[in-house]
Amino acid sequence: MEHSKIFFKNRALGYVSNHIPLITRYITRRKDNLIITCVGDTFLTYSCTHFTLLNVSKTHPGEITCLAGDPYHTFTACGKEIYAWRRGGELRHTYKGHDYTVHILLPFGLCLVSIDENNIVKLWNINTEELITELDFSDKHFKITTIIHPNTYINKILLGSEQGQLQLWNLRVLKLIYTFKGWNTPVTALEQAPAIDVAAIGLRDGRIILHNLKLDETLFELVQDWGCVISISFRTDEHPIMATGSLEGHIVFWNLEQRKVESQLLKAHSKGVTGLKYLPNEPLLVSSSSDNSIKLWIFDLADGAGRLLRIREGHSEPPNIVRFYGDEGNNILTAGNDSSLRMFSTITEMLNRSFGRASFNRKAAKKRGRLIEDPLLMPPITNFAIESTREKEWDNIAATHSGLGTVTTWSSNKTKMGEHKLILEKFKSNRNIIATCVCITKCGDFVVIGYNSGHVERFNIQSGIHRASYGTNKGAHQGPVKGVMVDLLNQIVITAGTDAFIKF
Repeated sequence: MEHSKIFFKNRALGYVSNHIPLITRYITRRKDNLIITCVGDTFLTYSCTHFTLLNVSKTHPGEITCLAGDPYHTFTACGKEIYAWRRGGELRHTYKGHDYTVHILLPFGLCLVSIDENNIVKLWNINTEELITELDFSDKHFKITTIIHPNTYINKILLGSEQGQLQLWNLRVLKLIYTFKGWNTPVTALEQAPAIDVAAIGLRDGRIILHNLKLDETLFELVQDWGCVISISFRTDEHPIMATGSLEGHIVFWNLEQRKVESQLLKAHSKGVTGLKYLPNEPLLVSSSSDNSIKLWIFDLADGAGRLLRIREGHSEPPNIVRFYGDEGNNILTAGNDSSLRMFSTITEMLNRSFGRASFNRKAAKKRGRLIEDPLLMPPITNFAIESTREKEWDNIAATHSGLGTVTTWSSNKTKMGEHKLILEKFKSNRNIIATCVCITKCGDFVVIGYNSGHVERFNIQSGIHRASYGTNKGAHQGPVKGVMVDLLNQIVITAGTDAFIKF
């Protein structure tokens, strides 16, 4: 019997990237750079021009474990199988033969190199899907962590290991050409420098080694203060700049001629910067992170520092409350554990909007800018109420926060946090009073709030002034209020409490 398709997932909203590093592909025919990010069992293709979403791929049988790309294909690995895609979602080739999960891919001319978690390297013919050869490495002596193809080194790949050594292999004759002693700490990132024979090697202890592969000589060494180097990229528009990403979410820019820090982007992401790519011959850098965002930085300031040009993001922490906004079902309002409020369009990604993060001092947070952590960040939103009747005149969303007696107001028309924080004077000094539920009247003028103390209060949402209390001085209920509602004629308030009473 066929299962009902009523609950089949149609599309994921607000999911931009995860911990898998992004890849970029330059499409000559389009004269455009494409950015490809992974979101669980699908990958997304964005255009660099306006960060528009071009394609959502078909779903894989499981989670995608790594991404790679060449001018013609996007390669994905899912478990033991590898797939080659054209035009964002057209499956062209499938490569089967691994016995363990594939976690590294490298397109290599007409071939594809894949490495699984059992440390087995396989070389495939991209077009015929046949296995050309395979190499078996010992986990104890050389556990592979990274791989690059050094420029002008025909048929050769450079492998980095957890033991800290590097090995240069010729895949045509299956011969180990040279072993680099290494630095006794795991290699976490490898990147070809614009200069021939030079590679940048990122280590777990925060060191970045610029090494001449031909002479086996270290040119110089840099140290990143933020620890483990997880991504490296070089500018190719005649500026000697190298960017490195850290687990803290910072990006450091190094001047390679002066061998020192040129500038830094502190808290470029709220989690580790897993993907970092300079676009070819342009002063543009794309970064991705497991905080569910991709960002495009441009370097056009007088001091050479970067500024945010474009962003595509969703909640960096799981959303904990979701509601449809309006009667047409075109928008979804969500609040997450990252203290932010967002609106996602069910029609097009271009209409997604962020209201920002809840702050005790919104103006001060706005002055600081989005790249500086807000010390006055409010706890996550636990509940909110919406009313679209007077959305263009004043705030029309009221939200309760975890552990707070204060209720914040928001405007969907201005997509920002409102001026008012609704709380009674007598509750301000009492930290034990917490707002548990909230409702906005149908006319859009009043907010009714229930508290864990049993009180039910009414405020004017336009002015923030307290207008009425329900029940006695001791409250409307004995114990926390769990729900408040107002009828469509704005005449009756209905409340429900843990004392097992529903009151009108």
